[in-house]
Amino acid sequence: MNKIKTIAIVALVGLSTITFAQKKVINSNELPANAQTFIKNNFATNQISSTIEEKEKLFSKEYKVILNNGTKIEFDKSGNWEEVDGEKTAIPLKIVPTAIQNYVTKSFPDTQIVKIKKSSRKYEVEISNGIDLEFNKKGEFIRIDD
Repeated sequence: MNKIKTIAIVALVGLSTITFAQKKVINSNELPANAQTFIKNNFATNQISSTIEEKEKLFSKEYKVILNNGTKIEFDKSGNWEEVDGEKTAIPLKIVPTAIQNYVTKSFPDTQIVKIKKSSRKYEVEISNGIDLEFNKKGEFIRIDD
């Protein structure tokens, strides 16, 4: 019985090391084409400081890019952006859905959008006064996130 427990523990430890994320610094030209185009179209005046490929689970990849102004961008394995964090600096409005831009401008007129994260169901937005907002996929306001 103890032998079976030992084998099970060793197997679990072995599997867990496989599933932990593995990070690797890569050259920016190794990013998927979508990611390279996104950076060129939205951050043309900035330079890439760091590019990291992160392997998660068994076959999933994610890319993280840090620009020289401190902006952090995360991409999925296909190079579609998932998060843009301006680190308290305004992010380009052309990446923010119009409905979200309109809501923020109307409801928080003296602020800027400094971070946006999108998932399959929603957008999470942080504005320059520190408030976090949540929107559905259509850009309709859901709530202020505490």
